[in-house]
Amino acid sequence: MRVLTAIDLLGVQRFIFSSNRLRDVVTGSYLVDWSTSSSGALENLVPERDILLAGGGNALLEFDSMGKAQGFTARYTRRLNDEVPGLEIAVVHKAFQAGGLARALQEIQIDLARRKTARLPSAPLLGLSVTAACGETGLPAVGFDQADKGVPLSNSVLQRRKRRDDANRHWSPYLEGLEGFAFPTELDDLGRTLGDTSLIGVVHADGNGVGEKIKGWLIQKSKHQVDDDTVRREYREWSQAIDQLGQDALCALVERICQSSEERNGAQNKRKSRWVTGTPSRLEIELKPSEGGWMLPLRPIVLGGDDLTFVCDGRIALDLAETVLSAFEGVELPHLGEISACAGVAVVRVHTPFAKAYRLAEGLCASAKYMLKKERLSGCALDWHIGMPRPGQGVERIRDRQYRIDECRLTCRPLLLGSTKEDSGTWRWLSKTLLGDTDEGLRGKVWWGRRSKAKALAELVREGPEGVGRAMTAWRAVNKRLSLPQGIAEDGFFAKSRTPLLDAVELLDLHLVLEPSARDRGKQEEKP
Repeated sequence: MRVLTAIDLLGVQRFIFSSNRLRDVVTGSYLVDWSTSSSGALENLVPERDILLAGGGNALLEFDSMGKAQGFTARYTRRLNDEVPGLEIAVVHKAFQAGGLARALQEIQIDLARRKTARLPSAPLLGLSVTAACGETGLPAVGFDQADKGVPLSNSVLQRRKRRDDANRHWSPYLEGLEGFAFPTELDDLGRTLGDTSLIGVVHADGNGVGEKIKGWLIQKSKHQVDDDTVRREYREWSQAIDQLGQDALCALVERICQSSEERNGAQNKRKSRWVTGTPSRLEIELKPSEGGWMLPLRPIVLGGDDLTFVCDGRIALDLAETVLSAFEGVELPHLGEISACAGVAVVRVHTPFAKAYRLAEGLCASAKYMLKKERLSGCALDWHIGMPRPGQGVERIRDRQYRIDECRLTCRPLLLGSTKEDSGTWRWLSKTLLGDTDEGLRGKVWWGRRSKAKALAELVREGPEGVGRAMTAWRAVNKRLSLPQGIAEDGFFAKSRTPLLDAVELLDLHLVLEPSARDRGKQEEKP
């Protein structure tokens, strides 16, 4: 009788974001991936052929007997305790007869959920005689990092610092073929502009309904009593396809930034500089130099299947979120069908605590998913928020208080991604048309010479459709070219109930739309 073993890491977010140092967060993410990787903690403990799933904080393994499964668990948990202190896991075993793999896969998920809710939380003794506190986590310190001014650190942080080089090498494959570029290890190297308000974007993207698709697939295999070899093969096929989808999305991010960058000669024989170009040009980002190259304004943090989290310069956060959703758009997964995704973007100050910014981004992603479910829509969607809410005050409460006047909503968030920039009320329409550089766009020549009027729209919407309509009528009496783009009424509202104008004005001096550099545009024009 064979045995199925399921592993699930617990408190992953708390573990990753226990420190506010970017390099520690990145290393914590690497250790989570290493803990369920066939080339990491599982290496030499279980044959590759017996691994159904490994990665993203989860693993599914097969063994010949319960004794072998329990022996593996003892060695595996000891390895994690020694090398990844502070990370907790749940492990369950499920024996099954030949031909019952599909049903066992269903039942073990139920057993795993029950084990996680029924387990006794760990309560370590920590250090009764230790008086020095970790400079990062506040836990009892066990040593010092001499490379960081001798700051006392806990065992968890010290183990992370030892694996820092491994964590950097983990992300290096996504820079292959892009000589001269590197991922930053400090938030200050993300491209912030000296003397200006510095914002970062924490972006969390997640696939829509993937768990339900997997559940439906398992039900069908169990119902039709599909043989175990077929179940194993198809399970590996769709799980590998999901992993590849996340990797392709990250590659698309790196490629978009690199294609939108160009090198410039400094004035008066100063050193050369490299800039990420886009519209409007005043928001372009100067890259920070690194050893022999340049640091990208992007740092991936979590990549696990259809789950992707990264931090970037706040000016390109929404453009990169669109890039990720475009990578998911219309993709067909083997045996599971078409997939889509949602993204949440938290644009916050540079040194905002990572854990809070991530929770905000995760909540915004859930908001986009809820909108799709509530309105029974399909496709990709995104939501964003600028600034951190006060403690205990969620985004929905802020929107009810600041973005609602009577029955009118002063925001259209969350937004569908949209197929083209002509789809009114979608993100692509807002980014490319309402914020576009055409005569009707708020960044076009007509509105650009009247920025005070564009900024005034943020207050006029609080008077409702009538207030915007009166102002537009008065302005058009002076300049007939002053108008709003097609797809929205002249009163600035959709069906007199919601408006995208405040959303657009808030992004007017923040959102950078990346564009290929002059060199890359020339290459594209040369193509037949």
